[in-house]
Amino acid sequence: MKRIWHLLGVVLVMLGGVAPALADTPDDIRGVWMTDDSQAAVELMSCGSSVCGRIVWLKTPIMDGQPLRDMRNPNADARSRPLCGLSIIGGLRPNDDRFENGWVYDPVSGGRYRLSAELRSSGRLAITGFIGVETLGQTREWRRAPSSLGRCSDPQTRQS
Repeated sequence: MKRIWHLLGVVLVMLGGVAPALADTPDDIRGVWMTDDSQAAVELMSCGSSVCGRIVWLKTPIMDGQPLRDMRNPNADARSRPLCGLSIIGGLRPNDDRFENGWVYDPVSGGRYRLSAELRSSGRLAITGFIGVETLGQTREWRRAPSSLGRCSDPQTRQS
């Protein structure tokens, strides 16, 4: 019985170390980032032992008096979802000085791609979306959003 309690204690310590491993990453990518074209801001946050992200600001959140929707989603049932608040990044896991094995959803094309990210010495975040081989993917650089940036989920906050 003593051996089982010891083993259980070891397992709990190991499980408890999963989430803190992300917090101890030297290059923390969590926070709000402006996309390379400054049309949206994405908040990256801890989701268990990985990083996920959702759209929290859009330069143009409304078209024809209606909130922008996920119109290009291949799943017809998901096309009515508003873009504001939409989860578009998931599964990024720290690996040395990079984050890998994630996915990104592009609401402009409706495509889902593999994803890696790396915080550059300039303070910008290099986001690489790809199919198959990472070296053939596209890399975009995001910059941290100003703290004064509003949130599209807050109706009291102005978007631009």
